[in-house]
Amino acid sequence: MQKTKKRLMKHNFAVSKLAALTTLSLGTSSAFAGDLTLEPKVSSQAIFQQLESGTRGDRDLTTLQIEPSLRALYHSRKATVSVTGTGTYLDRESQAGNNKDSYLEYRYDAEFRPIDRLLTLQARGSSTYRNANTNNFLLSDFLVNSNDLTRTESNTFSAITDLRRGEWVAGSATAAYSKVRTEQNDFDQNNSRLNNDTISLYGTLYNGDTARSYAWKVVGDYSDTDRTSSTQRDFESYNVDGFVDKQVYNNWAFRVSAQSESHTFGSFTDGAEQEREFDSVGAGIAYRQSASRYLAVTANKANSSNEENDGDVYPSIEVDWAFTTRTSLFARYGKRFYGDAATVRFEHAAKRIRTSFTYSEDVSNFSQLLSSESNAAVFVCPGSFLSALCFQPSGQGYDLQAGEQLVQLGEDNNALEDDVILRKNGKLQISYQASKLRVGVFAQYSDDDYLAQNRLRTTQTFGVNADYRVGAFTNFNTALSFANIERSLEDGISGDGDNTRFSMALSRQFSRYFNVNIGYSYIDSSGDIQTGVFGNNYTDQRITLGVVYQY
Repeated sequence: MQKTKKRLMKHNFAVSKLAALTTLSLGTSSAFAGDLTLEPKVSSQAIFQQLESGTRGDRDLTTLQIEPSLRALYHSRKATVSVTGTGTYLDRESQAGNNKDSYLEYRYDAEFRPIDRLLTLQARGSSTYRNANTNNFLLSDFLVNSNDLTRTESNTFSAITDLRRGEWVAGSATAAYSKVRTEQNDFDQNNSRLNNDTISLYGTLYNGDTARSYAWKVVGDYSDTDRTSSTQRDFESYNVDGFVDKQVYNNWAFRVSAQSESHTFGSFTDGAEQEREFDSVGAGIAYRQSASRYLAVTANKANSSNEENDGDVYPSIEVDWAFTTRTSLFARYGKRFYGDAATVRFEHAAKRIRTSFTYSEDVSNFSQLLSSESNAAVFVCPGSFLSALCFQPSGQGYDLQAGEQLVQLGEDNNALEDDVILRKNGKLQISYQASKLRVGVFAQYSDDDYLAQNRLRTTQTFGVNADYRVGAFTNFNTALSFANIERSLEDGISGDGDNTRFSMALSRQFSRYFNVNIGYSYIDSSGDIQTGVFGNNYTDQRITLGVVYQY
């Protein structure tokens, strides 16, 4: 009885929040109070959906979708705040009957600079519905496989200090606390909910501008995730590496280097604590023109928890080279506890074309991945999603304005699990922007190796999206994404699946406040690993007619 009462109170509270948001959207015009801006919007769509499933047969559905939203922006000399709330109401009709659902989501991002450069305080978070079924990556939404969705709350608070102008010693440091929480989902009733707290520290120190005949740098990070809602032990991790270069002749220098990493995790059920460790020291030469233009080669001796590379002597190569102010490359090759390791980051910015390629190998867990921000974005958007209002930043180091976010092409196939993984992730993004056309193309490869289990998941994603301004008041956009997912489990079972999502839409602005749009989308799933309610093979076609009213 008590549980039923709590569930009813929770439902009524969610409905009241949705009603309040709708009332505010309908009754408030754009308001300004100093630097405060309120942007209410209401959109309504009629969606005609046709599903063809190999296991569930064919069905036609008609859905009325209403989305009131409110975005609040605040900007001052020392602070910026952006908060967006969106309610989604669905009224669906099908051969099986009618049903109604409502969802409430929000995002916020705030920054306060009490002491310029020396101290910056940031807060960001969201409460959204995420896909918990990695097999249905790209597919699950409010209209299909909605049982895969799980409310996920993520909140991160951080303090940043910037000492890059020091004469002898320069650097920066970040201390952060994040919390990730998920509700129980219908996709996997046996999967425990996430309710994890993470404390993380990151810092870098290097020589100041006064240094002439030497250069040095130390980079380190530490994180501790308290996995409170499961039988898993805390996940504790640190990485430290550094070097010292001493000039010996012109641009040539003698280099000594060192690195150390440790990752501790495990399970209380089997009483085991697992640890992955790797330390190395090395010496070699470096060719150095400046802090942003150098090449180094060293010979290194390893001390590893992995017997296969413990005691190895191996070469390491590091390149950090800014070809121009718009083109840069950082690459490193060496070893870690699992064997050969590499990191690559390449960026090029021309007048209309931007190119970004990143490759990284990181030990992490999904709570940390969900709460972290991508540093490989190519567009600046007035929100967290790609839209016709997105644009390429003017250059590296672009300062975001109130309400703006860096958005990457595509997304990661993250699970809602407590496990520790080694993720090898490579991503290529190319964007083009002209006066009427914006195009983005991406390709991504992600390999997730579960360190405490004999599990592996590989996701390959390709996609393109484009916006074209047909006329002064008419815009056309389209997007295509394809993902191939391969997985192998502890019991030796393996499989793969192909997921495709395509959409296109035409919108027409009839006034400052009123917009009409029509769209078509197509979803296709095939393979032998999907676990959705529509089976392994199905297609979903939708025609959408919508109106948007924005104050």
